[in-house]
Amino acid sequence: MKDYSFGNFLHELRSRRGLTQYQLGALVGVSDKAVSKWENGSSKPQSNTLYKLSEVLGISVDELLTCKYHSSEKEKKGVFAMKKQLWAKAFDAMHARYGNPAPIEITNRLLTEQADMQNTDRIVYLDLLSLLASKAKKHGEHIRVGGSVGSSFTAYLLGATEINPLKPHYYCPKCRTVLFDNSTHDGWDLRGKVCSCGYTMHADGHNIPLEAFRPFEQRNTGFFISVSPEYIYSAISVIQEYFTDCTLTNRELETIKTITCSVSTEEGECSIALCADEEFSRYKKLERATATCFERVPFISGEILKEFREFHTEGIIEFKVGFMKPVLCSIPPQSFHDLIQIMGLTHGTGVWYDNGDKLIEAGHSTAQVIAYREDVFNYVQGKMLARGMTDTGFAYKVMQDTRRGIYAKNGLPDDIRLQLKAIDGEDWFVDSISKIRLLFQKAHGVAYVKLAATLMWYKLHFPKEFREIML
Repeated sequence: MKDYSFGNFLHELRSRRGLTQYQLGALVGVSDKAVSKWENGSSKPQSNTLYKLSEVLGISVDELLTCKYHSSEKEKKGVFAMKKQLWAKAFDAMHARYGNPAPIEITNRLLTEQADMQNTDRIVYLDLLSLLASKAKKHGEHIRVGGSVGSSFTAYLLGATEINPLKPHYYCPKCRTVLFDNSTHDGWDLRGKVCSCGYTMHADGHNIPLEAFRPFEQRNTGFFISVSPEYIYSAISVIQEYFTDCTLTNRELETIKTITCSVSTEEGECSIALCADEEFSRYKKLERATATCFERVPFISGEILKEFREFHTEGIIEFKVGFMKPVLCSIPPQSFHDLIQIMGLTHGTGVWYDNGDKLIEAGHSTAQVIAYREDVFNYVQGKMLARGMTDTGFAYKVMQDTRRGIYAKNGLPDDIRLQLKAIDGEDWFVDSISKIRLLFQKAHGVAYVKLAATLMWYKLHFPKEFREIML
């Protein structure tokens, strides 16, 4: 006799996630025919598959087996009781941009982040960051979130960051067609493309693996947020209103113009530090003087790259320091990926001098040298995938140990060296990670390059106003 209750419940869960039977099957390791049999009551998944289903569908195994949602023993209060709605908001945003159902690569990324964050309140804090950003934009203020937020696809969908961590791709704003493109290393370098429906496609994606976000997503870490000086107290008010049912403690440090707001819940304490950045006041003056706001600047162009190649970087944040010029001489940027790599090479410790510089001299491209912690992960994982190994544990460990400088301090352990050799790790890579003491996060680099390219556009098109305000 067929059991329709499980099949109907599974169909409801799958539909809520915007998954086809094929996509759900791919995510849990079965065929679409198997999923179809589950839903029509012909069969049920085996016990080991139930655990995979629970992770993908964001529900407990017990709820799957009983075919109903169970209320939590500890009822959340205020915004913390809205986590399911916030996740629904993220999925709706994904479908609005990438279609429903979205491509399996995109759906899988969001579902994996959800599974990793399910025992934390991090989705709530990402929603707060989105609210802070939208409020700042509405009032013409500037805000920049530090930390790992730019590595999160969830954060991007909610609006907490402008950095899209997916691989380079095109998407059509009309028919929602999505095309991944591996011809470039960064979405900003993809050439213009017209969709089959006649609309111009948008290009995006910076190839930031989920593992770069993983150290931060499994706990309620703190956040460091730079804001316009005029906006800092308004931002505190937004936080207080958002967490109206929580215990908040504010601490102000006048010497560095920072206010730290601590949110205390049953899950622990999360620290949100807001720092007034005087540079943001200059950005506002530049916008007013040119009647052009930052978000409307068409910074992705060859003329912008040409200015960096010719060292016209006076007044450009992060590129005006003297250390940057010899790097630009060694790597005349031909692409935005080059600019992003240059940013990482010049912000780490033990990354450029007697390391990256030697590799560039030897003929390595910017795509081959290590500029960010993500480069370490992608290199090792790529070697493992070539040998049929899909698990990410070893690549994650090498990335974490490299970015902490463990190999530079203590030497590369023999077992790690042998394992790298076993996956055809090259000598230059082994030598490079043995010198690195600190690695930048790629999301930081992408954000700084976007800022630098935006300022370069102002400098090129409004030289008088730029000189008066920024120099």
